[in-house]
Amino acid sequence: MLYSNETILNRKMHDVITIDLLFCGDTKMKSINNDFRNKNKTTDVLSFPLYESLRKGSDEFVMPGEAGLGDIIISRDVASRQAKEFKLTIEQEVIHLFVHGMLHLLGFDHEISEKEEEIMESLEKKILLDIRNS
Repeated sequence: MLYSNETILNRKMHDVITIDLLFCGDTKMKSINNDFRNKNKTTDVLSFPLYESLRKGSDEFVMPGEAGLGDIIISRDVASRQAKEFKLTIEQEVIHLFVHGMLHLLGFDHEISEKEEEIMESLEKKILLDIRNS
């Protein structure tokens, strides 16, 4: 069973969800990106989910209590450069990168197909708009 976009975002799976968030510089991010993705360059955000894909309907994740979704690593150097490039505050760019990373933890992946990229971009825009309007 593949959960819809709305279902995965609105579904209560646990009472408390935790995410480990790490900020690092270009040097560390390049090293992590090389070690885990064989890409010898820095990047803006990396995500390391604890579950293969929550969108596949894993019922093992649906239970009371606390659960960790995984790790999000954000390069403060890339975030700073991108904030300037996109004429955003550093806070706005970090929020965008966090949302992007969170969607990866939930099982979305823009690199697998154009359709998936469109789905993920649409969700990012919706979530960021909701954050701005809250």
